[in-house]
Amino acid sequence: MEKVADKPVQESNIRFERKFLFQNSHVQDIVESVFRHSFGFREIFHKRQVNNIYFDDSNYNFYKQNVEGVADRKKWRLRWYGEEMTLIENPTIEIKKKMGEAGDKDSFRLTGISFDLADQTADEVRQLLIANTEHHGPVHEVLKRLHPTLINTYERRYFLSFCGRYRITVDFNQAFYNPNYTKLRHSRRKIADVVLELKYTTADDAEARQLSQQIKTRLSKNSKYVNGINLLYHNELV
Repeated sequence: MEKVADKPVQESNIRFERKFLFQNSHVQDIVESVFRHSFGFREIFHKRQVNNIYFDDSNYNFYKQNVEGVADRKKWRLRWYGEEMTLIENPTIEIKKKMGEAGDKDSFRLTGISFDLADQTADEVRQLLIANTEHHGPVHEVLKRLHPTLINTYERRYFLSFCGRYRITVDFNQAFYNPNYTKLRHSRRKIADVVLELKYTTADDAEARQLSQQIKTRLSKNSKYVNGINLLYHNELV
């Protein structure tokens, strides 16, 4: 197995990620509205399934900070892609950082590594991540203090504006799993909400407000991590 990269892969600079929640809506109707937008959005990537294991400390402080609206907070997850949720290949450790309304992300890509949740528990995957980050001290040390709290999956479509400054993702078919279950499918919970996310640099915020006016639903603080924890643990942690 190859070790995690010595340096993080920076996916983006500090940016805004505005989320818009659609309930009781068909995803194709939302996609069509993106294509009709005056900023000329086009689809730039194939639809794919996104899979995550989220990690938190024993007090669920990442979750609680999000619920309480703490301005500066982080979120740790392991992300991989593919229609087979249990098969983890070439995943990425992601540390999402929130700084007020803006955010950033550090990505630590693991290549040549595969796990299988059909044969290994989420905590065994965590132990393997710890073993494969020995040469990256900060990630290695933090992972030792965390544990898996949620697994989720959803389908995602990707769009870019004609000017190239604005990205939209549309997430749907959301499913959540309790990583403590031996058979993950027994803990499965689904929600029908569709989440449209508008992403852009902080320098483009003024024009983005004009763009947002054409999105026919409310701006939301929607968090898949918070939603999943609430769904699986019935708000017991608040």
